Amino acid sequence: MNNATVLELFAAITEIDAAHSSERAVEIFQGLLRRYGLHSFLIARLPVPHDRQWHRAILHDGWRSEWFARYKSAGHFFYDPCAAHCRLAAQPFLWHQLPRGGLTPRGRLVMEEAAEFGMKDGICVPIHVPLAGPAVVTAGSDRVEVPPSAMPLIEALCVHMFRKVGLKSKSDNEEGSPLTPRERELLQWSAQGKTTDDISSILGISTNTVESHQRNIREKLDAINVAHAIVKALRRYEIQI
Repeated sequence: MNNATVLELFAAITEIDAAHSSERAVEIFQGLLRRYGLHSFLIARLPVPHDRQWHRAILHDGWRSEWFARYKSAGHFFYDPCAAHCRLAAQPFLWHQLPRGGLTPRGRLVMEEAAEFGMKDGICVPIHVPLAGPAVVTAGSDRVEVPPSAMPLIEALCVHMFRKVGLKSKSDNEEGSPLTPRERELLQWSAQGKTTDDISSILGISTNTVESHQRNIREKLDAINVAHAIVKALRRYEIQI
């Protein structure tokens, strides 16, 4: 990035950080996006494609209400090519850069209907958070004006905004010790409704070992029971549903 872009980025991040509320931060961010013709945006984590409760992963819904209602009622999330590409991509991309020949019929329908609702093109910034899985900040409009030189600026702003609305403070993240991979795996199964006996069978360990792990998890997370531990682990992004 050139000096002018760096100064613009620094000023924008400073303004967002100084915002007295998340609503004000969103207003600032939205104003910056409008400079490039981007009038609607969404900030969300990306759960597994078959997750029927995918909408719970939305951190901020700035889509047009009509489009979001259609997107949800039509089950577009399960076929959205942008969401699918974000799970694998490391770099931001414009919607029109998706390989049209590789889209499924349902994927093409998602993009065609988005255009009908005034979302003819847009940008996706994939974000990959350790332990929490993939996420995305995406924005669109009927006419996008994003020159290649602006991509690094928009990417940095989107990543910063995601952290602003989606991640806890440093003190929250440092509360307690991190879970081990085995403890996360075990708690993930608990979050999916599995009992101690179920987990014992799935992982090939004794019920005593499962209960020992659960005690360690509760102690690390300062939780009174498994359900409480699941909530705290989700908030810390140690597991996802």
